[in-house]
This record gives sequence, structure tokens and C-alpha cells, in this order.
Amino acid sequence: MTDIFFNETLNDIELRDNDLYFTSDHSRSEVLRQRVTAYLKTFLGEWFLDSKDSPTVGVPYFQSLFADKIPTLELADTIFRNAILSVEGIVAVETLEFDFERTTREMRVRFVCNSSTSDELIAGEIGVVV
Repeated sequence: MTDIFFNETLNDIELRDNDLYFTSDHSRSEVLRQRVTAYLKTFLGEWFLDSKDSPTVGVPYFQSLFADKIPTLELADTIFRNAILSVEGIVAVETLEFDFERTTREMRVRFVCNSSTSDELIAGEIGVVV
């Protein structure tokens, strides 16, 4: 399982010696962390190869989560837990934490999950502005 390595600090793909840098150069947990993070940053219906009539890839931010002015914690927990578990290789979500800043309309999501192949916990964080 290899993906192009995404540098969170630079918010861009990483190049080394003018060549692409891949996640295979990292641990399996880094590969899964990047996959979970990328999935959580994908809005349902955004992916151009997904079905327009009934999209299946992404998080239903506008369809469910932000359909109301203020989403409930229970709804957010359900949506993000299901999204994380839909990533191949993830078997359990240990913790989910949410922060919502009303003035900037930014939601921060922190997660810790388990993979099917390692005892190592996978942790990450994303921010979504709506």
C-alpha cells in the first residue's frame, strides 16, 4: 500500500531530490493516518469519479453535519466514526474529539484509531471551515 507522501506542515506533497516521496518510506500507521485524514477532508460528492446521483466517497458535511446551524455532538461523532471506519485497514476508533469555533466557523477533529495489522495507534487531526 503506497501513496504519495503529504507533508502536513507544508500542506503539499513532498519532494526529495526532485523526486516524489512515498508513504512506503514510512510506517504502515503513517500510511493509514494519511488515508484517514484525506478521507475526512473529502466532502461527499466532491470526488469527480463518484456517482453524481448517489455519491459514496467522502464525509456528508453539507448533507448531514452542517444541515443545521449548530451540529450536535452525537451527530458529529456518528458521522466521523463511520467515515474513519470506512477506510480500509481501520478496525476501531478509540477516541474522537471536536472543537467548533463559531466565529471562524472552523471545526477541528482529533482522532485515534486502531489498524487491522498493527498494535500501534493511529492519531491525527483535521480542520474544516464551513
